[in-house]
Amino acid sequence: MIVRNFEYLLALSNEKHFARAAAACSVSQPTLSAGIKQLEEDMDVLIVRRGQRFEGFTPEGERVLAWAQQMLDDCMRLKQELHTLRDNGMKGLFRIGMLPATVSLASLLSVQFAEKAPGLQITIATSDAAGLLQSLRQGEMDVALSYIDDDTAEGFTTHTLYRERIFLFSKNKQDSATRVPWAEIAAQPLCLMRNAIPAGAAAQLKQAAKLIETDSAEVLAAHVATGRWSTVLPQSLAGILHASGPLYARPITKPAEQANVGFVVLKSDPLPAAVHALMELAHTAQMVTSIRRMLKSHEPFLIKTALIKTAQ
Repeated sequence: MIVRNFEYLLALSNEKHFARAAAACSVSQPTLSAGIKQLEEDMDVLIVRRGQRFEGFTPEGERVLAWAQQMLDDCMRLKQELHTLRDNGMKGLFRIGMLPATVSLASLLSVQFAEKAPGLQITIATSDAAGLLQSLRQGEMDVALSYIDDDTAEGFTTHTLYRERIFLFSKNKQDSATRVPWAEIAAQPLCLMRNAIPAGAAAQLKQAAKLIETDSAEVLAAHVATGRWSTVLPQSLAGILHASGPLYARPITKPAEQANVGFVVLKSDPLPAAVHALMELAHTAQMVTSIRRMLKSHEPFLIKTALIKTAQ
């Protein structure tokens, strides 16, 4: 099948070695070589420069490689659509991807959605923003919950669910009622949860003087509990810091002090049935109330009523 031959070609591009490319495709090296030879015959061009080892692609081969990626992506999208159409799209595997920053939504959505769609086998996986888009593009994920930038990547559609603020959390109570600039935050020791803040905020902290990154909420809370480290988190994740003892939340000055969170899916009209059902659930009165409650998890760290009203 020509799609499989495209997979061989892309594997060779990634591995730069025939044997490793064959292993990546779980086939023998002669099978992979024969598949690429078949492509060359079908296209009537030389695609791969060959010597005693892989020597790269010809100019024509580079063009075929670009088309191979596009066609493979199209096939993956078709496979996803056919999977969704099966049994009206409400039976089988349904894969949700999330940023670590949006895991607070996991139980809110999945518990009710599992009850609404008992025929779906729901899985939830976390990744960074680029990983989520790649999984969606390759048909390995049905919908992602992520930060939504103004510039949506080509081929995707976004559906905003809520907007939240980013806060500095620390033991320092001084001036906690005023907004803190990014430069002041970057000057202090920081422990950050990887992929838990939007790209704009992360960019502001790239030059932090002293920085520890972690994937563990427990590690983050333990560092902040010492009083020698601060952290930056969206308001919905503030609950992971309750074990850190008394802390204070400070709002942050512009830019990147808040972010939109929502669904990201491949462009499709109409939307797959299961994706549409999940989005409908997310906008029910009960779910909206739950999300609003989640967005108040930072309030115990605020010390002034006026600040609470400003931060909501």
